[in-house]
Amino acid sequence: MNRFEKAVESIGDEITGQEDDKTQPVGIFLPRSAEAAGELPSKWIPLKSATKVPTRLVLLIHGLDEPGDIWSDLAPEIVNAGHAVGRFEYPNDQPVHESAATLIESLGAAREAGVQHISIIAHSMGGLVAFDAMTREDGYAGKVGRSASFPQIDRFITVGTPWAGSPWAKLRIVAEIREQAQRWYMNESWDLRPLLQFRADGQGGAGEDLSSGSKLIRTLLSRPMPVDLTLTVIAGRMVESGESDLAWVKESILLREILGKKRVESLVVELADAGRTLGDGVVPIDSALARAGNDEVVLEANHRGLIRRTPIDRGPASTKPPGIAVILDRLAADRKAAEVVDDDR
Repeated sequence: MNRFEKAVESIGDEITGQEDDKTQPVGIFLPRSAEAAGELPSKWIPLKSATKVPTRLVLLIHGLDEPGDIWSDLAPEIVNAGHAVGRFEYPNDQPVHESAATLIESLGAAREAGVQHISIIAHSMGGLVAFDAMTREDGYAGKVGRSASFPQIDRFITVGTPWAGSPWAKLRIVAEIREQAQRWYMNESWDLRPLLQFRADGQGGAGEDLSSGSKLIRTLLSRPMPVDLTLTVIAGRMVESGESDLAWVKESILLREILGKKRVESLVVELADAGRTLGDGVVPIDSALARAGNDEVVLEANHRGLIRRTPIDRGPASTKPPGIAVILDRLAADRKAAEVVDDDR
């Protein structure tokens, strides 16, 4: 057990009258209403419980150590543009192949429920989870077209996906602490149990998978992209150094308690140096574009800022994250093409 886990375990020991909540939502979820599309995962309902299942679905897949709000800006925009949207939830710190297995199972269940077509939008590690599901033998096996077992994949959009890995993976304790602290902060009941969810997140396998040159990275890079898959790759490039993005690290009481003040100060320097050499502050440009095809877009934004506006991200509040317009444009083109096909039948 590492120092972070020991520290959070000590918090758990002090919680009285509360049971351990090690569960996390898993599977495909739909918003309760159009207005709820920007809400956190707890406000969404399992696809199998939906009264009406869409035949075409835009599926959102998050990445490593995601606190739950990465889709809060994008999902409402997708709904407002007339698309049905869903989100795939999974223990985001477990090995990628385990998450992909869960995705395969969830997509099979979605097909049985009536979903015939999907467009996948994946942020960060979510792109690797989706690609593994598309190319492994017990999944799509590289055939993403019409199938009786799975929905047809019409488009695959990756946003800041580390196809060739990321140096940030070795510093994943920082992202883990932010994830659990943010989950707790966003919980309306101020229940302390979300701070214990790291135990349901996996044992760090995902962080190991994302390391440059890992077995997982080598395996996925060796697999060809399905020939009939329409791929859009969105990558970020930071214009500024990103030092203000690290203010939360400097000011984190929890980090100082666990790592000590000197180690936190050293960590800020390390991350700032990494940010100056990385494309979006987390994923190098070469890694994000390692799977690039005919449709690649490089935008000026940091890793989360490509699609999410948060206090950590730069930019005036009135400015939409730049990746949203690109995504909506591709979805609109796909819908127009689908309408032409339907008219011809």
